[in-house]
Amino acid sequence: MIRYVWISLMVILALLASGAQLDRQSRRNPMLAPLVPSMFRSFAQARQVISTVRSAEPAEALKAAELLVQRRPIPAEHLSLLAIAKARSGDNANAMLLLQMAAQRGWRDSIAQQSMFGIAFNAGDMAEASRRLAALWGIGERQMPLAASTAKVLATPEGRKAMAAAMSTNGRWINAFLTESEAMPPHHLAQTIAIASAQGARLNCAALQRIETVYAKRKLAAETEMLATARQTCSR
Repeated sequence: MIRYVWISLMVILALLASGAQLDRQSRRNPMLAPLVPSMFRSFAQARQVISTVRSAEPAEALKAAELLVQRRPIPAEHLSLLAIAKARSGDNANAMLLLQMAAQRGWRDSIAQQSMFGIAFNAGDMAEASRRLAALWGIGERQMPLAASTAKVLATPEGRKAMAAAMSTNGRWINAFLTESEAMPPHHLAQTIAIASAQGARLNCAALQRIETVYAKRKLAAETEMLATARQTCSR
C-alpha cells in the first residue's frame, strides 16, 4: 500500500515538474504556449495574451490581460499589455496611467518605452523622449524604426541637446546607437556627438573613428572636424 502511495506521489511530482518546465520553455518558444495546462500557465499565459490583446475583440483582450496581471502582477510587460487592452476598450485615462507605471517599473519593457517615447515626442518633451530612446537602444529594440525615431529627435536643436545629455551618462546603449550612424543626418549626429563630448561623454574611439572616416570620404569637412575633436576625449 505504501509503495503504491509513494509511486503515485512520484508521478504527481513528475507531472508538476513537467508542467512547470514546459511553461518556462514557452518563454523562449511561443509555439509551446498552447500546450501548457492552464494550472501551470505563467510565462505561457503571457505569450497567449500578447496575441489576444493584439487581435481579439476588445472585451476578450481586456479579460485576458486582467487575468494575466492578477496571476503575475509584477512584470512591467504585463501592465503594458493591460494598458493596450484598456486603450482598445476606450479607457485611455487608465491606459496612460498603466503605461507610466510600466515604464517606471521596468526599463526593458519595449511596449511601455515605445508608448512613452511617442507621448513625450508629441508633447515636445525632448529630454524625456531621449531617455526613452536610450532605453530602447539599450534593449536592442527591433520592432520599431528606432533610427528614424532618433533622427526625428536630432532634427531640432532642443532634441540634439537632449540626446547629448542622455549620452553624457555614458550608458552602454550608446554603442548600439552609434552603430546605426548611417541612418542619421550627418550634421545632426556630429553636432550631437560634439555636445555630448563637451559635456563629459566618453564615447567609443573605434566607433567615432569609423564615422569620421565615412564623413571624410564624403568630404563633410565640418562634421569630420567635430568628430575629430570628440575623439580627443574618447574611451579606448
